Amino acid sequence: MTNDTGETRTARALALQARGASNRQIADALGVTVSTASALLASGHRAKSRGGTGTPCERGKYGIGTAALETAIMDLWDEGKSYGQIAELLNIRRETAEKIVAYMREGATDLASGEAATARSSAALLDALRRAHPERCSA
Repeated sequence: MTNDTGETRTARALALQARGASNRQIADALGVTVSTASALLASGHRAKSRGGTGTPCERGKYGIGTAALETAIMDLWDEGKSYGQIAELLNIRRETAEKIVAYMREGATDLASGEAATARSSAALLDALRRAHPERCSA
């Protein structure tokens, strides 16, 4: 949730904490409970520890949301860029670009094959999961 300036509650909570506000003061300023204020602070600190800015939109290993990263990679792939070029342009590992392109292309192929093919591949996947990990599947 953002305010009129686009600042998230997490960012506001972190800013108030940086100015020395207590969790109670942060909760009062944001109009939330103390436990919510604590959760916002914990979330922001986790995001910062992963290299983000502490705001939810910056979460993710590469400082960008997963969907945005996938879109950026696939746009560059569609432009004819190599895995190495994609990795360099987006400052990610080459292996990450390879994996995302592979599963995005596989998903596109499944969808292009039609509903019946998608249902068959989903059923095959579920059967394999049931055989390999019966403890994870309900009866």
